[in-house]
Amino acid sequence: MFEKLVLKSSPSAAGEGLSLLLEPSITIFVGPNNSGKSLLLREINSFCQNGNFQVKTKILDSILCKGVDHSEAKKYLESITRDPKERERVHAGWTPVILRNNATSIDTNAYYMCMEKPNKNIYNYSMWYLNNKTLNIDGSTRASLLNSKSKGDLKFPDNSFAKLLTNDNKRKKWRGIIYECFNIYPAIDASEGASLRIRFSKELPPDELSLRESTLDWMRNAIPIESVSDGVKAFSGILLEIYGGDPEVIIIDEPEAFLHPSLAQRLGKELAEAARTERKYVFASTHSAHFLMGAIQSGATVNIIRLTWDGTVATARLLPNDKLKQLMNDPMLRSVGMLSGLFFQNVLVTEGDSDRAFYQEINERLLAESDERAIPHALFLNADNHQTIPKIVEPLRKLGIAAAGIADLDVISKGGKEWTKQLRACGMPEGLQESNKNLRNTVFEYLKKAAPEGNSDPEKYFKTNGGINLLSGKEKETAESFCNDLEKYGLFLVRKGEVEAWLKNLGVEASKHNWREKIFKAMGSDPESDGYVKPDKTDVWNFLGHVHDWLTNPDRKGIPD
Repeated sequence: MFEKLVLKSSPSAAGEGLSLLLEPSITIFVGPNNSGKSLLLREINSFCQNGNFQVKTKILDSILCKGVDHSEAKKYLESITRDPKERERVHAGWTPVILRNNATSIDTNAYYMCMEKPNKNIYNYSMWYLNNKTLNIDGSTRASLLNSKSKGDLKFPDNSFAKLLTNDNKRKKWRGIIYECFNIYPAIDASEGASLRIRFSKELPPDELSLRESTLDWMRNAIPIESVSDGVKAFSGILLEIYGGDPEVIIIDEPEAFLHPSLAQRLGKELAEAARTERKYVFASTHSAHFLMGAIQSGATVNIIRLTWDGTVATARLLPNDKLKQLMNDPMLRSVGMLSGLFFQNVLVTEGDSDRAFYQEINERLLAESDERAIPHALFLNADNHQTIPKIVEPLRKLGIAAAGIADLDVISKGGKEWTKQLRACGMPEGLQESNKNLRNTVFEYLKKAAPEGNSDPEKYFKTNGGINLLSGKEKETAESFCNDLEKYGLFLVRKGEVEAWLKNLGVEASKHNWREKIFKAMGSDPESDGYVKPDKTDVWNFLGHVHDWLTNPDRKGIPD
C-alpha cells in the first residue's frame, strides 16, 4: 500500500518538505485552526481517488506506494471480477470488474503493471485499487455509517455489516468496546428482508445468525439507531468500519466530534490499536488533546504531525511519541493542560493562576478593540511558580510551539542551576548563557542595594516597590539591557516588579489577597459602561504588545529547528 508521505512544508520556513515512512498505523494531524489539517486530509483522499491527477495540492507533496507481486495482484483482481452483463462487449485483454459498486472493465495488462509499479502508474493504481480501498469519514459520512446495508450473499459478504456479522471474534470485540463505553450492546439484525440493520439493547443479544424466537424477540425490543445519540452513532460506526470494513485506508476529520472527552480518549486508543492489528492506514485530524492522549497511550505506533500556517509561512513538524508520553506522564504538566498547546498558534506561561487570568483578560480586551498588540490564537497556562515556568516552556519549544514565559522580576533572585533552567528553556545558546548569568548577578546586586538602609529583606524589596524603576543612570540602563536580552528569547520579566504593579491608576492595593477579584472589579465588566477599562498606549497593554511581537515574529529566537 503506502511507503512514504511527503509534505511541501518543513519544520522551519526553509528546508526540504517533511517526509514520513509509512506502515499500517495511525497518523494524526494537529495544529491551530486554519493550519491546513482538514485540507491535507482532503488532498490525501483526492490522491487515493485519482492520484492527484487533476488536482494542484497546497500541503501534500506526494505519497509513494509499495508494489505487490503478481500472485497478490491476481488475488485482488479475482475478488473484484464480475460476470459480463447481457450483451456487454468486453474487449480482448480486458477484465469486467466492480469498482465502488460500479460495473466497468479494466485493461488487464495495465492493471498488473500498475499493481507491481504503482508510482509509475499512479493514476491507474489509484482508480483501480486505492479508490476501492479508501473510506473517507467526514461530517456527513459519519452520520450515515450505521445506516442499513444490503444483506447480499452472506457466504461471500461484501460490506462491513455482512463481514462483521459473519466474523464472531471481530463482532464480539466490537460489541465489547461499545458496551464498555455506553453500557448498551449493539447487534446486527438480519431478520428483515434483504437488509442488515444495527440495533442496541441493555441485554446481551442471542446469536444474531439465528432466527430462533429468542433472537427475534431481542430484535423486536431493541433500540433502533434513530433513538441513540450522535455520539453513540459516530463512535460505533467508526469502529465498525475499522473491524468489519474492507478499506485499508481510513481518513477521518475530527473523529472526536459528538464525543465526551473520556470517549474521545477511548476512541483514540481503539483507532491506534486497530490500525495496527487490522493493518489499516488511518489518517485523522483532531482538536482534541484527549483523543491524542488515547492514541499515544495505546502503545501502538502513532505518527503525530503538527501543522502551522501564519498567513505567510507554513510548517510541518513530526512530534516524537516518547517526548509526548513524558508530558502526559507528568502530573503537573497534565494538570495545566499543556498538551492543549499543540492546538494553538501561541502559548503564554505565567507564574500562577491569578497572573494567567489577568494577562488573558488584557489580551481579550486588546482583541475586542482589534488592537495590533493583541495575541491571536493564544493559550494561557499557569505554572505553580516562576521556578516551574521552564518546565512547561522547554518541552513546548522542543515541539516547535511558540511558548513565551512571563515572570515577576524576583525570578532573578534564583541564580545558579535555577537560572540556567530559565535560559535553557528559552533557548538561549550556551555561548551566551555565561555572560547572561553574570549580568543577572550584577542586576540583582543593583536591585538589592536599592532597598532603603536597614530594610529587613532587600532581596524582595524591589519586587513590590517599583522594580528596575528604583535604579537610575547606568544601573537602570544595564537592567533594561538585561531584560531586553531575555525578551529576544521569549522570557518576559515584569520590569515594574510584579503583576500587581500593573494598572496602578485604578487604585487597587498590591496585595496577594483577593487581588485578582479586586482588579477585575476595578476594570469593569460591561464594555458599554463609562468605567470599563479599555486599552491605552502604556502600561500592561504595551507589555503584552512586546510578547505579541516575539510570538508573531517568524525569525524569533529560542525555537529549535
